[in-house]
Order: sequence, then structure tokens, then C-alpha cells
Amino acid sequence: MKRLFLYVIAALLAVQGAWAAAPARYELKLRSGQKMRIDVCSDRIFRVRVTPADTFAESLLERYGLLKTDWEPVQVTQRNEGGVVVLGTPACRIRIDRKDGRISVTDLKGNAILREASYLAPGAPLITALGQSLNEKFQKPRRDEAIIGDTTKNGAQQQQQTEVGDMSRNSILSFTLADDERFYGGGSTSRDHIQHRGEVLRMWASYQIAEAPIPFMMSSAGWGVFDNTTVRSYFDVARYDKERLLIYNTAPGADFYVMVGGSMPQTLGLYTSLTGRAYVLPRWMYGLSFGGHMQENQFEMMDDAVRFRTEKVPCDVMWIEPQWMSKYYDFSTEKSWNYKLFPPEGYWVEKQFPKHEWKTSFVGRLHGLGYKLGLWLCIDHDQSIVEEDIIAAREGRPQSGKEHWFDHLTNFMDQGVDGFKLDPARTLDEHPDREYYNGFTDKEMHNLNQVLMPRQMNRVFRDHKGIRPWQHYCGGFAGTQRWTANQSGDNGGERTALFDQLNLGSSGLMNTSCDVMSAKDEMAALHMGVFLPWIQINSWFGLLHPWYFPDKEKAMYRDYIQLRHDLFPYIYSAALNGHLTGMPILRSMPLVYPDDRNVDDMVFQYMFGDNLLIGVFSDSIYLPKGDWIDFWTGEQLRGEGKEIRHAIPDNRAGLAFVKAGAILPMQKPVQYIGERPLDTLILKVYPSGNSSYTLYEDDGVTFDYEQGKIAKTVFDCRQSGGRTELVVNPAEGDYNGMYPARVYEVEMRLASRPGSVTVDGVKTDAWSYGDGLLKVAVTQPDVRKKSVLVAE
Repeated sequence: MKRLFLYVIAALLAVQGAWAAAPARYELKLRSGQKMRIDVCSDRIFRVRVTPADTFAESLLERYGLLKTDWEPVQVTQRNEGGVVVLGTPACRIRIDRKDGRISVTDLKGNAILREASYLAPGAPLITALGQSLNEKFQKPRRDEAIIGDTTKNGAQQQQQTEVGDMSRNSILSFTLADDERFYGGGSTSRDHIQHRGEVLRMWASYQIAEAPIPFMMSSAGWGVFDNTTVRSYFDVARYDKERLLIYNTAPGADFYVMVGGSMPQTLGLYTSLTGRAYVLPRWMYGLSFGGHMQENQFEMMDDAVRFRTEKVPCDVMWIEPQWMSKYYDFSTEKSWNYKLFPPEGYWVEKQFPKHEWKTSFVGRLHGLGYKLGLWLCIDHDQSIVEEDIIAAREGRPQSGKEHWFDHLTNFMDQGVDGFKLDPARTLDEHPDREYYNGFTDKEMHNLNQVLMPRQMNRVFRDHKGIRPWQHYCGGFAGTQRWTANQSGDNGGERTALFDQLNLGSSGLMNTSCDVMSAKDEMAALHMGVFLPWIQINSWFGLLHPWYFPDKEKAMYRDYIQLRHDLFPYIYSAALNGHLTGMPILRSMPLVYPDDRNVDDMVFQYMFGDNLLIGVFSDSIYLPKGDWIDFWTGEQLRGEGKEIRHAIPDNRAGLAFVKAGAILPMQKPVQYIGERPLDTLILKVYPSGNSSYTLYEDDGVTFDYEQGKIAKTVFDCRQSGGRTELVVNPAEGDYNGMYPARVYEVEMRLASRPGSVTVDGVKTDAWSYGDGLLKVAVTQPDVRKKSVLVAE
């Protein structure tokens, strides 16, 4: 049976990541004796490799299908200019010095994009000097406490005691920088800055330090670099040398990709085209996920579920911490339910298989109330076994016969479990003495494990159920965005959690969150959490249930979570857009306003989707130039490119503004995502000149979106003089279950009462105006045909 499963997976991988014709290639032998190869993957992406060996080794990321290899052919020109080779693509020019391999990149007009990239082989003096500097910075006494909750091992053994290792084998990639370049990305490796020039970032997954390092950095000058290695590395961004980005690798040779996007959003899109487009969570995961107290049993959990409904606080997912297991922190594949606390079935059938969901169990009752169920997991297993078995199946070789850890989760899926939370316990530990099945050690596998685990879990759920799971993990590495949601580990929901959200968003990860409300100011933290890509409240040791709060805070809690669900069409559209383009849902200010140098390292505010500006933990906010509307009060302000203080309403805990010209699609109030159909949407329109918004939709459940089963509807708003026009353009694309007709309840902000309103050229009296809002319904009998609303 396992062999059949592997052949199915191998076939799936063959479809998703098949090798195609090799990209355009240029090879040369350097003066040092090293061999160099440049592969032009696309008109804007090229790969550079340097090796002292006779052949170029396959990277582990490449071997396991974590990088795109099926590139379309690129038209590349080649000419010689003395000792320089110039490779030309339709987008840029790549210049390579034939003696030492130095590379520079210009646009088609000759303007510098990447000034110079070079490789320093083992033995170069800078390798020792920078290595000593890195040792001084990072070789400090290690934390000796265990990962929170894991009382089954000595945490002092969880990390290796070396830093840069043998300097005689290390190497450096050097990039010469312009004076005004700023740098973003790197994953969750800094909780001090989001602009990294002047910092050094350590690419090594570490508990509560840097759970999700991403060896990718993008420049404000419109280029980015991805270091294609899984060993420990360091991105020294003009710290040691103020004029250079130095990537210090603890291995010889070079393998890196350069992306020439022209802008940071486009560069981010190129990076995710290489490492994989972001996973779109099941639609209900964009609502509220709630984890109860660890002392709860099934009755108390069900009481929580019922109370959320009676208190009118929307909630979509209930998950259970490790107390659901018969053996606390069970890392094995023999784990079972704690039948005294959470029996999913009659105890008399515990040993009977296959499993199924019992409607009268707590699992069935949760589903009946509109909830999904998630389970906490811990794992300590060799992930290379599955990957090598998949390759063996594809090549017709024998299987290992060794255990595939994630396979046993299918029993819980059959019982109705909708997904799993991967805990950092053991997954972020180091295993310095382990030799993996693929022959490598933790030096190569530790970072790689952080993406293999969520990928394998996603793969098993996908193959077994055919639908998207509720799934998240605090660790990560290159490509993690393709398989899972991310949350900021055991770092709480204070201000520091926002560094992870912003840095991960600039590193390709779209579905980020934290332990919302695990903070001193719980309401301010909730304000931030409601405007995160996905939201979870983890009450594992506290009492964060809304009904335990004072009346004022309970009302605020209810209002915020209701708003989150009201905004679902807007949030989910941003998720689909992120999948298509690489643009995160939560966007740092420099990603959106790269020419405004005031926002270079701005942290405590961000853009949520296209049109919402969110300020957190403060009544001060920087308003970029343009018009902004207070989301709470409707007050209009003129952004002057400076920070202002602005009152927060008494029933809110933070600032929120809408960009003038915005169009926000919202749904009618629900208690959980999917409670009512989306054939009626509320459109909040903030006219200002000419503006546009694109709504993306799909079935919200299957993986069809990966094959392009996405519909988009473009809304145009034009305001001139006393006339305002809203155009609902014909829907393009399709998906299973797409609505053939729709009603839009328009709420349009206008300075004065209009004299007349027409819908599709017909005057209507079915409208109202008050408090600056025009309210009118636009019925679209056929979403493939245009509808037009005019107020004048």
C-alpha cells in the first residue's frame, strides 16, 4: 500500500515540478582554477554556481523539488567585450569577467542594477577576518532551558556548540552596494529591524531566536539574491564592510540566484516563482482559531464552543493542546487519544480500523456547530526517508522499508480532524550526532527539516482528503510558504511579534500570525491580531475566552472578531492575490512606499491588503502623502508625509485608516466562515478620483486554485465634479461553485446627498443617504455582464 502511495506522490511531483529543457547556460574556468556556470532561468532570474570539483553538485533544495526547475526557454544573446562576456535577455544585461567571474547587471539602457557580485574561495583573507567577527557576535553561551512544555529531555543538548566551524572550508559571496540601497527579507532573523543594512543575520533555525530564517534578501534598487544552500550561513548587510553585502557560507563553493525585479514587489514575486507560490489556507482558517486551556476536557471544550455562539463571538476552529494524547508529548506513530478526556469514538472500538467520524462524539458535535478541529503535534523523525523513497519510487528503485511518520495521521483525519499544529518541540532542536538516511548530517538537514516537515504533512492530508488542511508551524526555511501557515513560535503577541510578521512577509511567507493576546495589553494585541493574515488565540495556560473579560473589553473583543469575519472577502482576496503575485497580505510600509525614505525601518504600522493602514500599540501614526479616512469614525485626513497623533475611539484599541479611493468587499455578519453564501456582498466605497480594486475568489476548499481555477472581478470608481460612477466589470475566470448572479449592497461615502441615482442606466428611488453614506443595492443577474452605478 505504501509503494502505491509513493507512486501516486511521485506522479504528482512529476506533474508539479518536472524537469524541462535546460535553461540557457554559460560556463567558464576561472583564473583560480574554479569552474563557473551561469544558467539563465528566465529573463529576470539567473543562477550562478562555482565549484572546485569537476561537476556541479545538485543542491538538496533542488533534489527534493523545493525549487522550480521547469523553466521556459529564454531568448539569450551573447557577445564578447574584451575579457567580458555579456549575456542579454529581454529584461537585462549580465556582464561576466572571464578571468575572475565577477558579475554585474544593468537594465537595457545600461543603468546599473547590481553593481558587482564576486565569489571568494576558501583561503581568502576576508573569510578568516569575517569568520572571527561572526564568532565574536554569535558564539555566546547558549540557552539551556527546554522548549516550552517539553519536559521529556534536557534542553541543554538541543544546540551544537560551534559557530562558523572550519574557516579553511568556508566561502563568501560579495555584492558591492550603492550608498542609498536598503535591504529587506531574511525571514525571522531580526527582532530589531525590518531594514537590514547595518545588520548581520544568522540563517540557522533557532528556538525563540530565529525560527524561520530565509536566505533571501532584496534590495530597494530592484534586485534580490537567494543563497541556495541549507548549511548555516550569514548575511552581513554592510555591517562588517559598509559598502558590501557579504554572504558567509560554512561550506566551499557557491550556488545562488539573482532576481532582477525592478521593484521590491516584483522581486518578491520572482523569489516566490522560484521557491513556490504561497499556500492559500482553507477559507475558514482566515476566521478565528481558538485553543482552549490545557486542563480542559471534551465537555469543557464543547461548553466553550457553545458559548462562543451564544455570546455572538464568531469562531471557526477549536484546537487541542497536547492533553489530547494518551501519552503526553508523544513523538511516536503509536499515539492515541486520551479516551478519558477526549474520546472521538466508543472506547470499545479503539483498536478497530479503518476509522470514521462519529456524529455523536465531540468531533461530530463541533462540526455540527460549524467548527473545524485541529490537534497539536510534536515530531522527532528523519524527514529524508520519505523524500528519498519518493525519488526511489520515481526511478523504479527499492523502498527503504523505514517508517514514514506522517502516514499515521490519516487515522485522525478519518475521525474528522481538520488539521494539525506542529509544535517546535524537537523540530527546532539540533541533532549534531544524527546521520540521516540520505547520508547527510544536521549541518545540511537542520534548516531543510523546517520545510520538509510541513510539506510532508500537507502532502499526506492532500493525498488522503483532497482538501486543504488547517496547518501551521513556527519554523521555516526557503519554500515554507508553499505548504503551511506560520506563527511566531512561543514569542507571544507583544510588539516584538510584529518584526516577524513584517520580515517574513518580505521573505515570501504570506500566512503569518502569532499568539494573539499573549501580551500585557490584551486589547491592543487583539487589535493587531485582527489585522494579521490569519488569527489564533492560544489560551493554553491562561483564560483568554471572551466571556472572562470585563463588559467593556468583552464587547470590544466581540466587535473586533466580528469585524474580522466581516472583512473575510477582502482578506481572502488578498490571499489569492498573494498566491498569484508573491505580495503578502500584511505589507511593510517600505514594500508599499519604497520612495518614502521616512518609512525605511518603520515597524509599528503596516498595510493590510491594498487599502487598510493599521497602527498598533500607539496613538501616533505616519500618514503617507494622500487622503486617508479614519476607519472607525469616517473622519478624513490629509496625509502630509509626517507622523501625527490621532485619538483612538474608546471602544477600540488601535488606529485604522482607509486609503482614499478604496473599495472594500465585506460580507454580512456570520458566526463562522461559510455560515451564509457569498451571493450578497457589501461594498464599502471611498471615492477619490479614479481608483480600482480587484476581487479574487475560488472555491475556498480544494487545491484547484493551483491550476488557475480563480475568478476575478474588477471594480472601477470614477469621481469627477458632482458625478460618481462605480463599475462592476464582468467576472473573469471560473471555479467550482462560482455564483452566477450577485447582489452588491453598496455603501458609498459622498460629501453631499446626490440628486439622482441610476443602476445600469435606469433611475432608481431605492436608495438612502445619511451621515455621508449613500446606500443602494446593485443587482447583477449575470456576473459575466457589467453593472454600473451612477450618483450625481
